[in-house]
Amino acid sequence: MATKTDTLTPQQAAAADLLAFGATVTDAAETVKVSRQTVSEWLHHTAAFQAALHARQRELWQGHVERLRSLVPKAMDTLEVAVSDEKQGVAAAVHILKAAGLYGLPEPNGSIHADNIEAAERTRQMLQW
Repeated sequence: MATKTDTLTPQQAAAADLLAFGATVTDAAETVKVSRQTVSEWLHHTAAFQAALHARQRELWQGHVERLRSLVPKAMDTLEVAVSDEKQGVAAAVHILKAAGLYGLPEPNGSIHADNIEAAERTRQMLQW
């Protein structure tokens, strides 16, 4: 099945790749031998070009995410050592808690018993009348 990216010229495809990798509009234009204005027009007014650029950016993003995930075991080992170090321990621990989204969060305080939750809901509803 043909996609919108199949309708790109080779210059457009190359420019989309360059922009996805972080090139400026000017650099992409010079590399594919078109004017800066042409690349800018593609970028802002050509849906197929925009779609191709977004697809390439997503592809690159997924590659970065996969690479980061592959580093997690090594990072955990490094952090485990750092937490044990008297000089780095507190800073490393705080960094870990922040990265995990746990730093500064209050302790969960909701009931763990369904009966209590149901009773609280009945009370709340009665107070609304």
